[in-house]
Amino acid sequence: MILGSVASLFILSACSTNQDEIESFTHIHGLEYSHEDHSFYVATHMGLLNVNEGEWLHIGKAEHQHDLMGYTIVDENTMMSSGHPSPQSDLVDPLGVMISEDNGETWEPIALYEEVDFHLLHFNKRNPDIMYGIDAYNSNLYHSENRGYDWEMIEVEGLPVPVASIMSLTSHPHDPNYLIAGTENGLFASYNGGQEWELVNGTYTMTAITTLDADSEKVVAYLIGEQEGLFYSEDFGNTWESLNFQLEDDAIMLISGHPLDESSLIVASHQQNIYETKNFGESWETLAEEGRPLR
Repeated sequence: MILGSVASLFILSACSTNQDEIESFTHIHGLEYSHEDHSFYVATHMGLLNVNEGEWLHIGKAEHQHDLMGYTIVDENTMMSSGHPSPQSDLVDPLGVMISEDNGETWEPIALYEEVDFHLLHFNKRNPDIMYGIDAYNSNLYHSENRGYDWEMIEVEGLPVPVASIMSLTSHPHDPNYLIAGTENGLFASYNGGQEWELVNGTYTMTAITTLDADSEKVVAYLIGEQEGLFYSEDFGNTWESLNFQLEDDAIMLISGHPLDESSLIVASHQQNIYETKNFGESWETLAEEGRPLR
């Protein structure tokens, strides 16, 4: 087993006016750059935040400030998430798959309502109609071919760990059936849409990964084990190049590449720290420490 205390950190982390400025936040469950400008969004236990030029704003009215899990931005018009309802909401736990088409101001369940809690939602970079979800409630892997409106549960073989313990997952832009996943036992791959898995490297794992664009095999991941820190790959994880960014007693759990600026990356750690680079790793700025924004 590669992970020790970091695995425990990962498990623990998985847990008005329309825009109020915030002083702190808890439990980062999603981190995504906007597709419209250079701001970014943080999905938290207390709802969605938008951060723009040092201003941290709470998005939406109280009834839409859900505990957002598996949060992702599909395109400039669509956000998707799962999770647990706000105390002020009439919705029932778990929320299944939700969609927002107004930048997180409002959310509407569209599938698997009261059935699943997706701690990880992933859409294929080239074909966003194809999505994968990891349900933390029942430890199942799901697949959708119509952008999350209908889902099929996948019978998984070859993983020595529960599906719910998968820490990171992405699909190849040119072949959405080709998946790689980080587990506490190492890096696993599936070539048939998650049905069968095989160990491809047992000396390290990935706590986070993101595919950078739809036209290449470029990914950025945070590795733990024989290789440690933030790494870049141009061949979908077959070989890696260090970005010289490593944390002590912490690990990155979320990574986002900017869709409008290939030099910008933003990452979030288990200990609620957020870091950003605007020159692809040559230098970094700390934007939040232990759930407190640095202005």
